[in-house]
Amino acid sequence: MRKLLPLVAVLITAIPASAQDDGTILDEVQALDPLEMDELLWMARGVYSESDRANEQELVAWVIRNRVETGFRGDSYRQVVLERKQFSAFNEPSKRRTYILGLDQTDVVPSWMRALEVSMKVFQASPTERPFAIDTRHFYSPVSMVGRSEPVWAKAGVPISSVSLGVDPDRFRFFSGIDKSQDMVAATVNPTTFAEGASVEERIDQQKSASEKIDEQRIEQQQRAADRAKTLRRSTRVRRFSGRVQRPSRPKRGTGG
Repeated sequence: MRKLLPLVAVLITAIPASAQDDGTILDEVQALDPLEMDELLWMARGVYSESDRANEQELVAWVIRNRVETGFRGDSYRQVVLERKQFSAFNEPSKRRTYILGLDQTDVVPSWMRALEVSMKVFQASPTERPFAIDTRHFYSPVSMVGRSEPVWAKAGVPISSVSLGVDPDRFRFFSGIDKSQDMVAATVNPTTFAEGASVEERIDQQKSASEKIDEQRIEQQQRAADRAKTLRRSTRVRRFSGRVQRPSRPKRGTGG
């Protein structure tokens, strides 16, 4: 046995570092409660479908989390990611769609594992780490829209500086304050957009109305997030998948028919 030890040591050191680390994030994902793991996997699929760059993936992950926590087009990560006409990779049947939907906690694919790492970071992050407001729930990629105009909803939202977020504006642009009504009408009135001929008083009233609406939305969003957190904690306590089935009790002697 002692003679085999040097050979074993050589074999272990000969394994590339990347291969030795392959199971790390997968182990972390598999250690999650089943409900949390399912949520994380859906976030990662959405992230993976949009970008292969970690800094961009992190922002996309926050957009997805913002949507879930504000109940925007879904109350779970699965609903948000698969919502019709939201994340383009899942809109129509395709080989790529099938491939991404098949990725899970067992796939040793470097690009997928990076998406899992980014998603885990955002999934477990404190709300104070949010890089933009919780109503930042939209983005689009100009490089993927060559020959097409920007989405109509972009004019209804408040653009966020891509440079301040550390991303190339030709690759990703993020927006806040957009309602879910076809993603084309702003949830709040843009203070810089006034009716033609509006007086100063009317403009001030319009700005106040917009501010009040923002406050109402934030309160509603915070309540949704709190309710969802309670539901998640309650689900993680009671949902257990042991795979065991209770056996029927053994019949007592002398009671047979």
